[in-house]
Formats: sequence, structure tokens, C-alpha cells
Amino acid sequence: IALSPPPTPDAGGYCGFWATQRAVLSKGAWISQQQVRDHTSPCGGNDNEILSCNIDEAWTNLKLDYDGFDFEGEATPQTDAYKSWLKGHLVEGNAVAWMILWSGQTYPIYDLTPPAGMYGHVEPVIGIQSNHPLNDTKVYDDDVILHYTDGGVNTVHRTMSTLEGEWAGPGEKADCGDYSYCIGNPWGYGWAVKGFSDKVDAAPASLRVDPWLSEPDTRSGEDPNAMQGTLTATELEVGETYDIYRWDSVKDALTYTGDFVKATFKATEDTYKYVDDESFQSDSATYYRVVKK
Repeated sequence: IALSPPPTPDAGGYCGFWATQRAVLSKGAWISQQQVRDHTSPCGGNDNEILSCNIDEAWTNLKLDYDGFDFEGEATPQTDAYKSWLKGHLVEGNAVAWMILWSGQTYPIYDLTPPAGMYGHVEPVIGIQSNHPLNDTKVYDDDVILHYTDGGVNTVHRTMSTLEGEWAGPGEKADCGDYSYCIGNPWGYGWAVKGFSDKVDAAPASLRVDPWLSEPDTRSGEDPNAMQGTLTATELEVGETYDIYRWDSVKDALTYTGDFVKATFKATEDTYKYVDDESFQSDSATYYRVVKK
């Protein structure tokens, strides 16, 4: 899944905002961490910190089309069902924000009642590798999950068989074995971004941003900076003409009028790269869509 490497997160329970931001880049939008924070309500963490109890509100308000794993309705233990759900979305090209346990941390967090609070961190999962055809929906122990962390710019590889941990009950610590983190057991948590919440038939597109290494911490008084976006559209029909739309706010997003058309092109191959000559601010929510005329 095409993504920029992770930037430096902002403060105060940032990881859910950061994971959301990374995942949405794969669908063609930049959403600052503060914008994610501003589009949900508090439910137990650091003000509007993203938790299982408010991520749906955030993603809905940000006009995302997504699928959340049914951690409240799925029979426990959920490990096998969760791995199958995770693999399915990654094969489809949908980045996932997963909520994971830290080994040695006591759960649930924030005095929440399970299944809420059974996680200590949120990360973007961005790919899968397998020794088997990807149209084989079976989960294999040697399937490899690829994800980012907030501790560096490298992609982490982790086999399916090592993902789950152990937890003995409320007030007890998670045990992730040889690893510092693991997926929840008996519950699993994940939200897969499928696109945007309108019904317009648009070409798949991903966004890369520059600078990418850090995002100014506007909550601490830093000024936002100008960012350059490079959009890559795929699965185009050769010979067809496409409009590239851009919106610079959540409010305007997905309004298909001429005012928001940034460029028009005729596809000469199935992929097109568009370097936007107009920057946007790092504290913005900027969406792109590539639509056939």
C-alpha cells in the first residue's frame, strides 16, 4: 500500500491521530493529527484521544468509508477471525489502524470496561506478504504483516503466528512473549480505510507529502508549514479524460463542482502522477479525488 514514511507525531495520546493520518494517505488525502482530534469527542483518554469508543465518530466525521472489526459482536476469542479480517483488507489494498497491547502494561487502560481499553497503542498496518497466492483467503502462520511504528521510519515485518499475546483478566498485565507488543486476546481491534464516504466512482489514488519527516506540533504553539502533495492515480482507462479534484477542508470535501477541479488530463497509461504546484498547510485536511469525465 503506497504510503509516505511516518512523521514525528504530535503530543497527548497522538498515536490514533497519527495512524489515521498515515492510513488515509493511501486513499489520497492529508489529514493533520489535530484535524483528526477535532473531529471526535472524548471518551476516557487525553481529551479527544482516539480509542475504540470514539474512532468511529472521527472517521465518520472525516468522511471516510471504512470497516471496523466487530470486537463487540464477534465471539471470543477473536484471534482467528481478526487475522482473517486483517488479511482480507490488506490484500484489498486497505490500510488498517490497529490497536495493540504493550507487553507488561496493565489493562484495561483509563479505568474503562472491557472490551474498551484493551489496547495501549495504535499503528498503521500497510501491507502483507505471503508465500501463497493472495487470492487464497486462508491465513497462514508464515504470512507477514507490514506496519509502521512511531519510533522510526522503517517498515516492521511480523509473521502472523507471532501476533497474539496473553492477558489474564482485569488489572493484569499483557504478556506478548518475545515481543514488546501484540494484538489483543481475547479481543481484536482494527479499522480499515476503504476510501471516502461518497458514491462517486473515482480512480484509486494515493498521496505522498513533502516534507514528510515531521509535522509541526501546533498544540504546543508551533506554526504549521507548507506541504507539497504528489498524487498517484492507478487503474485508469487509457484514452479517457479525468478531473483531479482538491478540497482543503472537511466541510468542502467531496463537493464535485468546477471550483474544486485542480487539473484535467487524458490517460495515456493506467497510472498518472500529479505533482500539485499549490502547497497546503500541515494543519489542514486536504482531499484529492480523480474522477472520469
